[in-house]
Amino acid sequence: MNVKVIDNQSSQTHPFLSPSWLNNCGTPYSVFEVGTTKVALSRFTSKGVKILATPPWALDCGLSPSCSKEEYKALVKSWIDRNESLKIIDLPPSGKESEISADWIKHNTPKGFRIQWKHTRQIHFSGDLDDVKLPSNREKQIRRASREGIVCTTVDSWSEVISLHQESRERKGILTNYDKLEKLLTSISSEEYCFAIEARNNDGECIASGGFIMVNRSTCLYSFGGQKRSKLSGFASVALLAHAINEARSRGASIFDFGGSSDPGVDIFYKEFGAESIPKARLIQIRWWLKPFVRFMRPDLF
Repeated sequence: MNVKVIDNQSSQTHPFLSPSWLNNCGTPYSVFEVGTTKVALSRFTSKGVKILATPPWALDCGLSPSCSKEEYKALVKSWIDRNESLKIIDLPPSGKESEISADWIKHNTPKGFRIQWKHTRQIHFSGDLDDVKLPSNREKQIRRASREGIVCTTVDSWSEVISLHQESRERKGILTNYDKLEKLLTSISSEEYCFAIEARNNDGECIASGGFIMVNRSTCLYSFGGQKRSKLSGFASVALLAHAINEARSRGASIFDFGGSSDPGVDIFYKEFGAESIPKARLIQIRWWLKPFVRFMRPDLF
């Protein structure tokens, strides 16, 4: 199958493939099309090394869960044949609703790529549109948040999401480009596939915020968020996520995806919402001569 590659131009509606995302994430990009499947990857150079990777701040490349084996193999071969020396490509979660299972990926990914397995956590809804019932410890924390005067609302402005997300990254020592992040979030905030939520305390101060993306009709993804450090920040974050889950449900979602985290504490926090672990594959290709440098600079890729 032939793969069509379109550089720096997109008309797709999937969030991670959309113009509002790709034209504002800070790097050139390519959209790869084969059959009915489309994905997007960024192209950039770092310290003289050419890199092909998942677009900045996107959690995956936008691969459709209905991608056929033939389409997948053609895509992967086209990536292997490219001249970038480092390739880091994140695939969507291999959940029950996806035809692309973990076993499917293992058997259909050529040896040119090494598969690194990660995971996200998801809640699957069923039944009517009543509020989702969370584990008892989370329900207690939600009631505590209410007693403390914390109020969560769905809002149009993403200003607090931008501010608190950046504040949280700085607190954790995660380097980021604030100007690029602000440009991206300001752009996608007006899209129908997005919504934001704020949690404010008794004084009206926003102490937690989150940005959420409907990656398709059935899945809502927690993509951006942050909080101010205080004795109420934990309760505010729980209340905010509970509000987001119900908001997603009202928008037709049957899956709420927490986005995953490499931080064990954050992963446990998501697990305690009753969210199950769902595998995610990262495809990695490193030219042999580059491996010592990457092993030193990016040990997480090994």
